[in-house]
Amino acid sequence: MIDYILSQIKKKLSRIKEFFSDIIDIPSSELSPEREEEIINKIAKVVSRWDMETPASMMGSMFVPTSSIISQIYVMPSVLYLDLVGIDGFEVAAFLNKKDNLKRLVAKIQELKDAKGY
Repeated sequence: MIDYILSQIKKKLSRIKEFFSDIIDIPSSELSPEREEEIINKIAKVVSRWDMETPASMMGSMFVPTSSIISQIYVMPSVLYLDLVGIDGFEVAAFLNKKDNLKRLVAKIQELKDAKGY
């Protein structure tokens, strides 16, 4: 009985997705390695310019285990609002979806902090 209900739900969801695919162009949830590196460098430079390396490193390290959940629960619903302020929400979600990106960001922030000498 449960299998039947789940199969019906999957069918309905696939029909809905097919219907909206003709109306809305949903971008890919994958970023190129070059774009990932560009985002990491931009964020790390801003954090370094504001002298916020320590809090950013702590927050980044704290969110590494849950970054993919955060990207789906908090970022995806706010994609339209992020677009209004000039931030590509789909890129943010795709970036946070990979835990390795957040680890690389924390490492880059730490590298810039060490380069400052404190």
